[in-house]
Amino acid sequence: MDGLTTNGVLVMHPRNGFTEDSKPGIWREISVCGNVFSLRETRSAQQRGKMVEIETNQLQDGSLIDLCGATLLWRTAEGLSHTPTVKHLEALRQEINAARPQCPVGFNTLAFPSMKRKDVVDEKQPWVYLNCGHVHGYHNWGNKEERDGKDRECPMCRSVGPYVPLWLGCEAGFYVDAGPPTHAFSPCGHVCSEKTTAYWSQIPLPHGTHTFHAACPFCAHQLAGEQGYIRLIFQGPLD
Repeated sequence: MDGLTTNGVLVMHPRNGFTEDSKPGIWREISVCGNVFSLRETRSAQQRGKMVEIETNQLQDGSLIDLCGATLLWRTAEGLSHTPTVKHLEALRQEINAARPQCPVGFNTLAFPSMKRKDVVDEKQPWVYLNCGHVHGYHNWGNKEERDGKDRECPMCRSVGPYVPLWLGCEAGFYVDAGPPTHAFSPCGHVCSEKTTAYWSQIPLPHGTHTFHAACPFCAHQLAGEQGYIRLIFQGPLD
């Protein structure tokens, strides 16, 4: 005898593995006996989906398991051997800082803080305008009272939108490649490679009883904007 749990155990296997060529798979529900079914209309609906006999419940590198409130990423030892290490991410951080990006307004040098200080905003912390991608240091230019502090006007291109600090994504297991950190998720500001942001922005994660939305893998914040991420535009040093 087989059956489904009350709110369901959902699994999604990525296509092309967990690599820079990865594409989202299809979410399926796994029964108590391990059979694969299409999703129910809602998580707790009495009518189960159709059995998918050609698919398996066996996890592969990059599989996502959703337990109705907690979504887990399954990585294999072989897959992690091709993943950038924390040491590599630290080298990328130092490389960006060595380029001495500057704030176009204050002309002060910006620097990503140590990944150990990921919850503390530093005075040299880069900030970004999410509508255009221009990177600045923190300043009060364009902070008009009628906007209630929620949106700011970029002094470079005059676009108006959220203005948030940038944070390097420090969990190496979420990266699909070892590319440079050139893009940031919106609206949280976590920075990683272009292909990593592109991949996670396409992944519909279960939310509630019947909805799905893409989220930042580093903080689980729901993505916003047309793509869910932006390309960062740094200003180089003047000397």
